[in-house]
Amino acid sequence: MMNQPLTQESTPRISLDDRLKTNVKWFRTQEPTALWRAEIGADTWTVRVNDFPEEHLYTLFINDGELGNFDEWPRQWSRT
Repeated sequence: MMNQPLTQESTPRISLDDRLKTNVKWFRTQEPTALWRAEIGADTWTVRVNDFPEEHLYTLFINDGELGNFDEWPRQWSRT
């Protein structure tokens, strides 16, 4: 079997909808806009609070990469 380099086509696309359905336990940060952080496996998830109502209320980041925006906190996500 030959090793092939990772390309964008061979890397699965992370879906915001799938992440919003994941059970996550969030911890409060001291940062003024990135209020919530969670460790999911080897990944760090962060939720930023945006300038609502001009923008979506929240943005989800995984490992500092922006995944997408949403307005309602998922019920599968708990905040401590």
